[in-house]
Amino acid sequence: MTLKYFFTNPDIVPLSLKWHAYGIEHMILLFIILVFNIYMCKKFVKLSTERQNKLLKFFAVLIVVQELLKDILHFYAGTLNLEHLPLHLCGISIFITFWYAFNPGKVNGEYLYALSLPGALAALLFPNWTEYPMMHFSNINSFTIHTWLVVFVTMLLYSGRLKPNFKNLPKTSLLIGIIAVPIYFINKMWDTNFMFLNGPSKGSPLVFLYDIFGGGYLIALIVLVLSAWLFMYLPWEVIYRKKAKKQSEQTA
Repeated sequence: MTLKYFFTNPDIVPLSLKWHAYGIEHMILLFIILVFNIYMCKKFVKLSTERQNKLLKFFAVLIVVQELLKDILHFYAGTLNLEHLPLHLCGISIFITFWYAFNPGKVNGEYLYALSLPGALAALLFPNWTEYPMMHFSNINSFTIHTWLVVFVTMLLYSGRLKPNFKNLPKTSLLIGIIAVPIYFINKMWDTNFMFLNGPSKGSPLVFLYDIFGGGYLIALIVLVLSAWLFMYLPWEVIYRKKAKKQSEQTA
């Protein structure tokens, strides 16, 4: 590994320094992220509520600062473009995470589980930044910032502070809808692809949706999200009902 191309435009990076999804480097990083996530979850539950809140705020501020620093470095490297604006799902999640850390609520909390967590996990599993070498600031930023987003939510889930509830999904869906509508038209005006509303990112499993449905990709994407939510929320509902039944039997 070399730092020679740390700030280099990916177009001039030698192919020998680029990496591929599920190559040895990617698998090692995923393992490290998994171990770090488990460690942080176990550490989080041992903290007092006050210290937990401080840790959540630390991560929230770190993510926002890192996002700003990313754009400054892209400007320095001459690679800054419109696609670097925080208008993708994970970019929006950065600010929802910040909002939750300082003012937790049902809507932003549900967003974290329903959209931020699966979005960040998908980014780590199917990265679209493989054009950068491993030792490039954009590659490091992409892996770490998505890791922070995942860790933030899993700490809340593991500690029981965040309890997913499908009844909050309508308001959360309204929130993302309010955000997505103007972004759809921004994509049309600027020829961008924020939130991948025009099509999937390279290497994403969503490519098969686009290949099959073409112009109906967006509708197919919405159906896929709703299906994913079914699998994400069904286990929680089973757990909640079992607990409620057990409590009712104990009080009977």
